[in-house]
Amino acid sequence: MNKYKNRSNISGKVIQSSRIQHNLSLEKLSNKLELMGVTLYPNDLYLIEKEQRIVKDFELMAISEILEIDMKKIKDEL
Repeated sequence: MNKYKNRSNISGKVIQSSRIQHNLSLEKLSNKLELMGVTLYPNDLYLIEKEQRIVKDFELMAISEILEIDMKKIKDEL
């Protein structure tokens, strides 16, 4: 698998920070995603936040919508 700076994604830190700001547990975020039709288990979210799992585009869009993340903020992680 290709990695960028030894990371599987560049959005994990931004997602984790925003999730904590919104006072959501991994389980609560997982439940909100399920309501949007996106299945990500708490462990999947944990691995995304630790930059150990690739994030699919539709997953990132759903997470960003729930956590009100501006894509520009993720781009700044490059």
